[in-house]
Amino acid sequence: MHIDNLIEMRNLTWGYPESAILLFNHYNFSLKKGEFCVIMGKSGTGKSTLARILTGEKSVGEKMVYHKHEDISKYSDEEMQTYRRKMGIIFQDYKLIEYMTVKENIIYPLVLYGVGESIIDAKYQKLQQKYNISHLEDLPVKFLSAWEKQKVALARALIHDPEFIIADEPTGNLDWEHTQTIWDLLIQSNQNGNTILLITHDIHLVNYLKEKHPIRLEMLG
Repeated sequence: MHIDNLIEMRNLTWGYPESAILLFNHYNFSLKKGEFCVIMGKSGTGKSTLARILTGEKSVGEKMVYHKHEDISKYSDEEMQTYRRKMGIIFQDYKLIEYMTVKENIIYPLVLYGVGESIIDAKYQKLQQKYNISHLEDLPVKFLSAWEKQKVALARALIHDPEFIIADEPTGNLDWEHTQTIWDLLIQSNQNGNTILLITHDIHLVNYLKEKHPIRLEMLG
């Protein structure tokens, strides 16, 4: 394994029990610290399943998925929770808590991890200025537009300084103008040192990113 790999998949072989066809057949992949990697594929090629395997939501066999040289299939429940805390995840459908306010949603990971109030406040203030959401902070997220919700989801994914970010089709519900803004923010995050793994089917988005920033493109299917 390469010393800089945060994540490595080695001969990943996996399929749904109800299907006779394997979704992944000896699939290999690595995510290196500091890079912006894009996984692209059509519907049905396993993009979202790959994200769920990386987050530990779907289990795989031994010696297939590694985090910093550690086989995640051998993680205890506690070790798996620790591993998940090292990632920030951005979903197409946001996964926000609708009855909570914008601020409550953003700081939720830090509250969950028992971080002190002064640290939470400092991290939140930095993000709310960066994403221009101070005027929304007391609103329940159910009242926000799709664009505003995705900004909140991005801020939540970044607030705990994750080791890497998984973005699974995060702009699928946005118009092109707001899609560009989200990716500009992610490019900026990568420039600031965040490792990014983007999963998408959108060639226009990939071309936009390639014009503005160095990325590594991996194809599925």
